[in-house]
Amino acid sequence: MRTAKDRDADRRPSAARGVPVWALLREPPAQPLCSLSGAMVSISAETYALLLSLADQAPLDCLPLSARTLESARTLGYNQIGQIRNTPAHRLLVDLGAERAEELQRALHDFGMRQPGAPEPL
Repeated sequence: MRTAKDRDADRRPSAARGVPVWALLREPPAQPLCSLSGAMVSISAETYALLLSLADQAPLDCLPLSARTLESARTLGYNQIGQIRNTPAHRLLVDLGAERAEELQRALHDFGMRQPGAPEPL
C-alpha cells in the first residue's frame, strides 16, 4: 500500500531520486515542451522556491564565465550558483575584484537569476 510519503516522493524533482540537479540544467530539451507564444504562465510560490533551490545547486560551470573567473571563484570556495547568488555584491568585489565580480553578476543575469539587492548589470 502506498503511503503519503511515497506519493510525495513521486512529486519531488528527480534530484531527490538520484539524478544530479545540474544534469537537468545543462542542456535544454531537443524541442520545446509546449508552445506558449506570448502566453503568460503562472506558478505557485512553492514551485518557484523549488525551482530556485534547484538552480542554486547547479555548478558554476553552467554560467558563461571565462576560465580565469571560474578558476578564481573555485579557488575561493565558490562552487555552486547559489553561493554566488547569495553572496553580497561587495563581498564578491573584495574576493574577486571588480572585473570578475561584474562578470559573475552579468552571468547570473544572463542565466535568469538575480542577486538579492544587487543592481542590474550594465
